[in-house]
Formats: sequence, structure tokens, C-alpha cells
Amino acid sequence: MSHAATDPIRSGDIVSFRFPYSEGMAPYARPCLVLDTTGDEFLLAYGTSSRERSNTGFEIRLNAEFAKCGLDRPSRFVLARRIRVARRDPRFETNASSTAVLGQLTEPLRLREAELFARIKASWPDDAARLEAERRGLHPRKGDRRRRAGEPYRI
Repeated sequence: MSHAATDPIRSGDIVSFRFPYSEGMAPYARPCLVLDTTGDEFLLAYGTSSRERSNTGFEIRLNAEFAKCGLDRPSRFVLARRIRVARRDPRFETNASSTAVLGQLTEPLRLREAELFARIKASWPDDAARLEAERRGLHPRKGDRRRRAGEPYRI
């Protein structure tokens, strides 16, 4: 099924989305990075311009190149915090052009994104389990992003 606001979205795009908190709905839309697309879903990584130490783990930082990527300030995308959503999810926010796309990563940043996403996929022994966890949303708490002795590390 086609949806005009999300049809042109592809991996590496930066979109405006109301990324949920683990406690509930987000009050405003924020830039999110599209990590993966399927016919029906998008996998989005949390974006923030905060320099705080919270929300860290498997990051892509946009410093000097933020304007080239369609953003108005330096930002970072936290791949450890991600969610898989339906193409028609109402939390996408569209702009005057009726699209949710704000911009896209530069080629060097796309290579970094591909490398990190490959590491994420490899950290899960089962694709089905990873997909289901992403559909529920991954919101790792600070301190839970490191591997504990004897436990598998699933990003």
C-alpha cells in the first residue's frame, strides 16, 4: 500500500518522527535515521542534539556535516536505541513538501551506518528475535549497553 509521506524514504535518510520514550509517547518530532526499510516497515534510530552522556551507544555523529545532511544543528543518532515502525505510522511528521524526509547521510556516514548496522545484526543469533525486539522498541538504559560476563551482547 502506498503512502505519499513515506514512499520516497530509504536507508540513510533522516526523517521527522515522534520517537517514543520507554515510558510513552514523545511530545514532539525529532530527526531519526532510517537504518532499514522493507515493503511495510522502517527501522529508525533515535536522534538527538544533546551533548549529555545519556542516550549513547553505537552512534553516528554529525558535526561539521550536519547542514549537508539537512539538519540545523550538530546531532547524533543512537543506533542502540531504535524502533521498527509501519510505513503508515501516524508519528511521522511531514513538511511543506508533504514528506517526512529532512535530509540524508553523506557517503562516509552511510558507510559508518552500514558497518554499525551489520554489527547490530551480527550480535543477534536469530533475525526473528531481533525484528520482534525492534518492533517493541529498544530503549536501553544507561549501563545496560555494555556486555556482562557470560551474557550475549545484543545491540
